[in-house]
Amino acid sequence: MTTSSAIWAYGSLMQIGDGAVSEAFTTVAEITELTPPAMSRDDIDVSNNSSDNGYREFIPGWRDGGEVACKANWLPTNSTQSYTGTSGLHAQFNDNVKHNYKIILPSTLITISFSGFLTAFEPDLPLEEQAQLSFTIKISGKPTVA
Repeated sequence: MTTSSAIWAYGSLMQIGDGAVSEAFTTVAEITELTPPAMSRDDIDVSNNSSDNGYREFIPGWRDGGEVACKANWLPTNSTQSYTGTSGLHAQFNDNVKHNYKIILPSTLITISFSGFLTAFEPDLPLEEQAQLSFTIKISGKPTVA
């Protein structure tokens, strides 16, 4: 019988960079869901009158680093989530600057580093659940995995 090599996502971290020359990263508080980048690639249709058997032909085009989607327990006074902070997610949503981010998997299996900007900052206050925050980061350029 073979034992699975699956990993448990518990302990995964989402970190935001501070933009300093010697950049420091801070872990976003109480992440509950984390979706790493779903990268994609364009296809370029190069079909022509000589294409074999009337089938379309394609070549690879631009790559897209994708987006990172996260959910957290919303902590409006926490420095990583606050409306009033100067370095957290809400501040980064408003500053129109690309920032550096990291996703660190449990037991430091891999770290995904990328540059991007927030495209969504969405608090939610459901009546019968905890306050929640959803946010999305659009990746600019190539994510790196180490």
